[in-house]
Amino acid sequence: MMGLRCVVYGLGLSLVASAAVAEIDVLSVTFTCENDTQIPVSYFNASDGSAAAAMVIDGALVALQQAPSGSGILYESVGAEGTYTLRSKGWDATITHQADGATAPERVLFRDCSSR
Repeated sequence: MMGLRCVVYGLGLSLVASAAVAEIDVLSVTFTCENDTQIPVSYFNASDGSAAAAMVIDGALVALQQAPSGSGILYESVGAEGTYTLRSKGWDATITHQADGATAPERVLFRDCSSR
């Protein structure tokens, strides 16, 4: 857990660096998804409007950046492991993954997630 705190702190610092000198609000929630799977997510919202999130998937920390969304919120992480996406509206969320490469199909990892 200490390692997670260090990485989350580092993610917050990188958000600060990209947001110049901005205050950051941190909100941590746990989504309960199908089959009672627990997914912890921390949101980092800077006073300048920039935002990031971090979640733990299969014991690995995934850092995400906010992306434009038509409705609700959308966070994406693009890296060597492919693209992880967190879509949320209200209390509900879905987490997907697309393997590296634009032609790979997007897989739903967790659906019916709620943070209530």
